[in-house]
Amino acid sequence: MTTANLSLTPSWQRKSFLFWNAFGLLLFLSTVLPLTTTAWAWIDTSFFHLLNAPLRQNEPLRIFWALANHKLADWLEDLFILGFYIAAVYKAPREKRLKRSAQLFCCILWTALTIILINRVLCKDILRLRRPSPTLVLPSAVYLSDFISWIQVKAHSSKSFPGDHATTAMMFACSYAYLIRGKLAISALIYGAFLCLPRLAVGAHWLSDIVVGSGCIALISLSWLFFTPIGAKLFSLTEKFFGKIHSFSKSS
Repeated sequence: MTTANLSLTPSWQRKSFLFWNAFGLLLFLSTVLPLTTTAWAWIDTSFFHLLNAPLRQNEPLRIFWALANHKLADWLEDLFILGFYIAAVYKAPREKRLKRSAQLFCCILWTALTIILINRVLCKDILRLRRPSPTLVLPSAVYLSDFISWIQVKAHSSKSFPGDHATTAMMFACSYAYLIRGKLAISALIYGAFLCLPRLAVGAHWLSDIVVGSGCIALISLSWLFFTPIGAKLFSLTEKFFGKIHSFSKSS
């Protein structure tokens, strides 16, 4: 049976807030400290070769990852996410479905705000973080465009850290798992992890772009949503707004 987190406290949850912010900060620092930087360099290269090297000999795998990286695949992935949201609302008790819809809608808006303000404005425009993707660094990287010309695939980036796509996937999976719990939450976490793989396989991102870059952003951003009064206030205001819309539609 699914245990849903329908009631979020309007007060600060200081221990949880401090823990996840500290964890996110340590995750980020792991890319700049000498010992962990060396470890990440080895992990990044090894994981990339693990996913990318088989593409040289495996045509079905090349086609699969090419299709998974196409822009149309993003729309299909969004449809699956919408399916997760519909299932969550349907699983909630009838009298709580409006509250559940408001919570999930706020998570969507919060994710979009995070991508715009943190990933793009802060990291790329203000801090000007620049990191070339594996395909621009490793001479042994397999370029899908060398094998497949009938579909356009994004296989390189000069600004791979952090990954926007991965941040979206992590924000979805983590917020969904926190709110919904149970089997749906586990499925969402698995699906969120899968969404990060296509960019890794073709060499558009390093593993640390996702685990460290997107991971620390998702953890810190969501800690502000769930462990401070901000989230409860947003959820309450959105639920009231949805309630007014629902009442208006019934009266008309």
